[in-house]
Amino acid sequence: MDPGIKNLYPRLRKFGPGDGVAWLIVGLLFAASGVGVFVLTGSVLSALFVGVLVGLVTTGVVAML
Repeated sequence: MDPGIKNLYPRLRKFGPGDGVAWLIVGLLFAASGVGVFVLTGSVLSALFVGVLVGLVTTGVVAML
């Protein structure tokens, strides 16, 4: 096996319940986007959909940091 391959670290890091700052970032962005879409459209379903979408993207971005 190539020695350079052995020492690679995984690209995405899993964060658990102990990473409070990461979960705070995800939660705040989820809430802010959901409330913003609800205020603009008045639709709970679309606000929830956009909030979940932003939450998933934020989780991926925070995992890469």
